[in-house]
Amino acid sequence: MKIALIVDPHLLESYNKYLEKLKSHSKDSSKDSSKDKEDEKEDVTHPLQELKEVVEEYGNKTEFLIPNEELLSHLLTRKFDFILNTADKVATKFQPAQYVGLFDLAQIPYLGSRLDAIGICKNKALFKSILQLNFIATPKFQILKIQSGIFPKINPGFHYPVIIKIFSEGIHEPSIPDQIANSTEEIDSILKNISKKKRFTYAMIEEYIHSRKFYLPIFGNDLNDDIHFLPAIEYIFPENWSIEQRIKAKSEDLKYTFLEITNPIVKRARKVAHKAYTSCHCRDFAMAVFLIDQKTENLLLHEINPITNLLSNGKMAIAAKHIGLSYREMINDLILTALKRYDLKLRGKYGKREKKLQKEQEQIELEKSKL
Repeated sequence: MKIALIVDPHLLESYNKYLEKLKSHSKDSSKDSSKDKEDEKEDVTHPLQELKEVVEEYGNKTEFLIPNEELLSHLLTRKFDFILNTADKVATKFQPAQYVGLFDLAQIPYLGSRLDAIGICKNKALFKSILQLNFIATPKFQILKIQSGIFPKINPGFHYPVIIKIFSEGIHEPSIPDQIANSTEEIDSILKNISKKKRFTYAMIEEYIHSRKFYLPIFGNDLNDDIHFLPAIEYIFPENWSIEQRIKAKSEDLKYTFLEITNPIVKRARKVAHKAYTSCHCRDFAMAVFLIDQKTENLLLHEINPITNLLSNGKMAIAAKHIGLSYREMINDLILTALKRYDLKLRGKYGKREKKLQKEQEQIELEKSKL
């Protein structure tokens, strides 16, 4: 297959610099041993190079594209058979990953959720409302519609502190950072100050939960009940961190551990994630984010990300590696999942991989029946 790899523009820029450095090193390199050269290559391999290599190992041809105004034209003229989107952080002004809709316009099979599912999950207020309708526990929230500069009353039942998220045109704008408030008066003051600087449609108030936080990778589709999970990853916050530090923390700055599948919390999380994943019409893969209230031990679903990082340094790959699933197998198993969803004929290594997975599943079912 000829596969279009959709990547973040900044990441592609760094990849091109990486290739230039490799060319420069190859020209200037002295006569090192082949082993030393191999070790050096492994140390500096760029995530996009790894992605390209593992996809091409299954007999595919690849080409990098970025989500810009020329994307649809490139998709239509270059005759791609499949699209693999890794641009998880790219967003337009009004909607995250709006470019995903171009995949459908081009009528090319692609890995991942449709634009409607991404829109639901990325619109925090809409997503929280859907969880509420499906009786899925999530931190207490209130949506505040701003009309003619008049701010509605705040629910008196909130436990403080709360987090204020500002929205415009139905989508949370990353340009307006989340704010922390410790009282109703502080909420009013923050909203009024922001409204003077920037016009916004509505806001969402959400209770801050002092909690443990873990990520649960979801893999597969509801078709034939083919949804399964990779190991849950819990990130550990230092005890002395402030609320603001915890909110702004990046995963790469934190230590992590894996939660056992026999853990009752993980078992509950899988059921909840399955329900939310299908309710929001996600497909192929996603990352569920859970909170465990440290006071009550209640399990709360915080979000589902249907365009989570698929590169070798992402949580999905980290979880796969923990159970012995290589990055090559993870990426191509995801592609296989999408090919089956489109009911496309499985050729070459994808056909062989499918037969192997079927045998493994049959063996698992046989062992279950014996218990």
